[in-house]
Amino acid sequence: NGPLPLTLQLIDVIGESQSSVQDIARGRIAIDPWLRVLGSEGKILALGDCSCNTQNQLPATAQVASQQAEYIATLFNQNYNLNPKESEGILPPPTLDPKGTISLSQRIAAISTKESDYAKPFQFLNLGILAYTGGGSALAQVSVIPDKDSIKGKGKLGNALWRSVYLTKQVSNRNRLLVLNDWVKRQIFGRDITRV
Repeated sequence: NGPLPLTLQLIDVIGESQSSVQDIARGRIAIDPWLRVLGSEGKILALGDCSCNTQNQLPATAQVASQQAEYIATLFNQNYNLNPKESEGILPPPTLDPKGTISLSQRIAAISTKESDYAKPFQFLNLGILAYTGGGSALAQVSVIPDKDSIKGKGKLGNALWRSVYLTKQVSNRNRLLVLNDWVKRQIFGRDITRV
């Protein structure tokens, strides 16, 4: 696997600000802490495993991409201007759009939390790592409380942790029941290999 041609084309089109950091980004799009592509004046955002924050590299996992997507959605929903005017060649943090409408609840929240008009940079919260290794066993390292020791398990215990997290991540009770049903059917009748 390597970078997609589209990613490489974007890096070439943007030019020097991207090519100068490719020794760190290695074929990924370099971004700032607010997920704005370097050299795009804040007009392009990148997230997931195609992007690389050169100041704070993150693992290329779905967990990171999901949290980055939530972060960008929050910036959009709270009317942040992602491409404010550069001052002295530096792109400042996203600011609240003065033309945007701010709800009463957002104003109250800003006063009570003493938030400024600038967006906070993206921060990744590591919730753990799960890997199903086959044969009813898995590896699990689940963080219950940030910056504290995580729960670790392997084998049957790891599989139980993996399954519990997998079930809680389902979007509806219907999906949870369908997944449980598939697990029970596989346990009773074995894996269906008729469509291989």
